[in-house]
Amino acid sequence: MVRILHADSAAMAVWERLVHLDGDLVAPGLLHYEVANALRQQQRSRLVTAELAALQLDRCLRLPIELHGDARLHSRALEIAHEHHLLATYDAHYVALAERFRVPLWTCDRRLAAALGDALPEVYLVA
Repeated sequence: MVRILHADSAAMAVWERLVHLDGDLVAPGLLHYEVANALRQQQRSRLVTAELAALQLDRCLRLPIELHGDARLHSRALEIAHEHHLLATYDAHYVALAERFRVPLWTCDRRLAAALGDALPEVYLVA
């Protein structure tokens, strides 16, 4: 998501494709926490100014993404993290949603894509 906010060309191409599909975009409720944290880390590293970070967070908060955070999602994320030896459950929440809605998972995380193997029918790595 942060790559989209920074107008990364590969991420933007994927985003444009996704927003024109028939159906809703879904993400775990932790999406906004993760984006805010990533922007703060970039701010601390002087990659973005405080003003740009605030602008990008505002853009993210206005995106048409349906957020989910129910108990079953958290339980399934914990199972997925265990099954695929993930260090944390953050990424597993995205996997659980893709599984639940039977939709492709788009990720910039090579390690996550490799760890999942063939667990999901469609995992797309954004280069």
